Amino acid sequence: MPESHILPMPRAMLGHMDLPLELGGLLQDVTLRGFAYGQPLGAAPVFVLAGGITADAMPLGDGQQSGWWQALATAGFLQVERHTILAPGTLGHVSDWPALRTLDGTDAVDLPQLTPFDLAEATEAWLTQNDCPNGITWIGASVGGLVGLALAIRYPARIRGLITISAGHLPDGWGTGVRHLQREIVRDALRTTWPTAKDRRLGLATAMKRARQLGLLSYRGRDELNTRFGRLEPGAALPPIASYLEHNGAKFAEHFSPQRFLLLSEAIDRFHLAERDALPDVLARLQCQVTVVGVPSDLLFPWTMQVELHQLLVVAGVRSQLLTLTSDFGHDAFLADQARLAQLLLEHGILQED
Repeated sequence: MPESHILPMPRAMLGHMDLPLELGGLLQDVTLRGFAYGQPLGAAPVFVLAGGITADAMPLGDGQQSGWWQALATAGFLQVERHTILAPGTLGHVSDWPALRTLDGTDAVDLPQLTPFDLAEATEAWLTQNDCPNGITWIGASVGGLVGLALAIRYPARIRGLITISAGHLPDGWGTGVRHLQREIVRDALRTTWPTAKDRRLGLATAMKRARQLGLLSYRGRDELNTRFGRLEPGAALPPIASYLEHNGAKFAEHFSPQRFLLLSEAIDRFHLAERDALPDVLARLQCQVTVVGVPSDLLFPWTMQVELHQLLVVAGVRSQLLTLTSDFGHDAFLADQARLAQLLLEHGILQED
């Protein structure tokens, strides 16, 4: 990316809390971490960016290199000259607590049970302790969309606009099965008795890579996988997809400890708003404009889920619009086609200010 597109270094924002968990238990001495770009809080409209469990806490870069959601700024959707852009660090990854840091590098498989509501409570504490005004616009993709929905339900006045991208209102059964298998791959490695410490490190790294590689097959659309990677040709040692899986699996293993991956993967599957017949009443708590963005080629959070979420919001009396991000990249479209995503949001007036 051209040097002119590198944004200034973000400002660090910290907070601390003891967090009671939705399913029981208490996380003590949680350190809440995140970053801010652009204008000071209180001087401009506030936008919060939240991605999936593989994203770091700097979606627009670190001042030296571009970030994973850079095109939202470089395509003209978000502007550091006119907006305050916040990036909360995910609870269990960037935001953590002493007991979790102690578990890193151990064989622990019994961990606290986090939910997206817990992630939302941690984010609300971070926003409050840093004097963030109400009336923010939340832009959440994948897990970030679940957290935004949870936050808007718990703290309706906090969010003025909610944009959920390739997210949903409940875990899809197929996606839950994939994530369960991912976790079992990692748990099996944690339960294994390894001959040496080196063998253990290699075994855990391989398990994390394999778990990520399994997930990658649901992050891209079928057509994109077929046309880009093809199949194992006669005489070839590996199919074309092998290098893609190896590269991304290795990156994932470098960024997460097994325990942190297990925590956040389970949190997705523990998202429960209400029984289906009670969903409209729960969603009616939302006071914001909601924009649901779905990708027809998404396998992980399928298009039908986005349609259902939009319909439930309308039934609940919530202002909602459903947008289609046409892309061959499936669930990864919010990253791989992010310039198109930015343009889609601009075209539908998401940034129109009252």
